[in-house]
Amino acid sequence: MSSKETAALGLYVHLPFCEAKCTYCHFAIDPRRPDRDREERYLRALRAEMEGAPALPADSLYFGGGTPSLVSIPQLARVIDLARSRFLLPDGAEVTLEANPRDLDPAGYRALRALGVGRLSLGVQSFDDRVLAEMGRLHGVADARRAVAWAREAGFANVSLDLILGWPGETRERWARNLEGLRALAPDHVSLYVLEVEGKTALAHRARRGELALPDEDLTVDLYWSSVEALDALGLARYEISNFARPGRESLHNRKYWDDAPFLGFGMSAHSYLDGRRFWNLPGYAAYCHAIETGGGQAAVCGERLLDPRQRAAEALFTGLRRREGVELAVFHATHGVDPFQAYADLRDALDAGLVTAEGGRLRLTDAGVLLSNEVFQAFV
Repeated sequence: MSSKETAALGLYVHLPFCEAKCTYCHFAIDPRRPDRDREERYLRALRAEMEGAPALPADSLYFGGGTPSLVSIPQLARVIDLARSRFLLPDGAEVTLEANPRDLDPAGYRALRALGVGRLSLGVQSFDDRVLAEMGRLHGVADARRAVAWAREAGFANVSLDLILGWPGETRERWARNLEGLRALAPDHVSLYVLEVEGKTALAHRARRGELALPDEDLTVDLYWSSVEALDALGLARYEISNFARPGRESLHNRKYWDDAPFLGFGMSAHSYLDGRRFWNLPGYAAYCHAIETGGGQAAVCGERLLDPRQRAAEALFTGLRRREGVELAVFHATHGVDPFQAYADLRDALDAGLVTAEGGRLRLTDAGVLLSNEVFQAFV
C-alpha cells in the first residue's frame, strides 16, 4: 500500500439545506430551511453512514453544502463527536464550516468555536448588493461585514471569503470595489471563482435563451491576474488556481483533493476516494435518507469507478497541476512509474503551446495555462 493510501483521511460532510437556490448553483441541495424533523432525519442517516465507514484515522473535517450554518449547533456537535471517536480526529485538527453571512449571530459564532470549528468559509460572493440580488443571495454587503466582525470577536483566526469573478455586467470599476471589500475585511484566505455557466441552473437557462450578457473573456482574464497581484499585495498568495492564503492558512482539507490523498465524503451526492476507488452517493434528500434507512450505512453509494494505474497517474497529474507549485516529476515517476510526456502525448502539445512548463524538476501550468487549465487537463482524459 502506498504512502498516499496510508495517509490520514480528509472527512467531508455534505449538509444540503439552503433557504434558496442561487442562480448559478449546480450543487446537490435541499432548497428549504429545514424543520426539526427534516434535519433530524437527514443527520440520522448521515451518522449511520459515518458509523458504517472504514474506521481510519482522519486529520481534517469539512462541512460543505448547501448551507451548513443552517444546521443546529447540537446536530453539528454530534457529527464532530462522531468524527473524533470513529476516525480519531484529533483536538486541534482543521475543522471548516461553510456559512451564509446572515445565518449566525455572535452567540452562534462563539458556539461554533466551542465545538472546535477553527476555520470559517463565508459565502460573500460579491460586495455589490445589486449583484447579490441577481445571484439570488439572501444576504447583503452589510451582512458580510458584520459576519466577519462577529467571527473575529468569537475567536476565529482563520476566515475565508468566497468571491465570484466574471458576473454579467462585470466592469473594472465594479471589480475594484470587490477587491476593496476584501482589503477592508482582511481575510486569511480567499477562494476566487471565475463564473462558469453550466448545468441545470437559472443562469444557464438564461444563457440558452440568449438573455445573458457575460463579460468579454479578455476582460475576465485581465481582472483575474490583476486580482492575483492585488491579493498578493495583501499577503494572500495564490497556492491553487482559485485559492489564496496567508502563510499557514492554506486549506489543509482541500489540499487533499489536489495532492491525490484519500478522503471520505458523507451525505447526499458526497464523493469519496480510497485505495484507488472513487465512489459517490445518491444526490437527492429522500433517496439518500431512504437508502440508508432501509439498507444500512453503505446503501447510499450509487456509483463507483476503480482506477487502474494509468488512470491514477492521470488524476494525480491534473489535480497536482492545479497547485501553484505543480508536480514534482521525480516524485511522480517514483510513485507512478511513468514519464508524463511519454504516457500522455497531448501533454507535449500543451508544452509547445506554452500552457505548461517543465523547469527545475517540476511540471507547472504557465500563466497562460492557468485560465486554460481545462484544455490542458484534456491531455489526461
